[in-house]
Amino acid sequence: MLPRRYWLVLLSAWPGLAQIWTGQEVMGLITAAVFALALNLSLLGSFVWTEFLPSQLVTFLTAMAAITWTTTLAYTAWWLWRCHPERHRAEIDQLFREALELYLRGRWVESRNCCEAILVRNENDVETMLQLGLIHARTGQTDLARQTFRHCLELDGGSRWKWEIQQAIKQIDHAYAR
Repeated sequence: MLPRRYWLVLLSAWPGLAQIWTGQEVMGLITAAVFALALNLSLLGSFVWTEFLPSQLVTFLTAMAAITWTTTLAYTAWWLWRCHPERHRAEIDQLFREALELYLRGRWVESRNCCEAILVRNENDVETMLQLGLIHARTGQTDLARQTFRHCLELDGGSRWKWEIQQAIKQIDHAYAR
């Protein structure tokens, strides 16, 4: 089976699909809709109803479809090369170890900063999000902690931490009920 990074290259065949796959849903849907509209109108105007659209408009729509496809292919290649979380894996691992060490020493603000730095590089890092929820709970930000824990469950891989997240939410609710 191909790694996720290589699936993105294959998904680039249709503009917007790779962006949707990586969590950039709005950008992906807009790109896919613009490409589909331009391509379909171009094909209709060229082969089906040749009198339907002026030839200049058909040429423009064909160029727009080609430019959209080329641009999204280039963007996806750039994103894989510069921004993909796997590219930052060593840095993320180092920051996570540092965040845990700071947390254990009771330096929660610094630990939170490390976790937020990780989430800038990989917003879908479940373990970091879980750690951030624990920091929020420890610093008395119970609403933010609950929100962070619930967000963990929505992420890919969050279900494997379901029991731990439920226990953390119960502890917050128990402490808050006193």
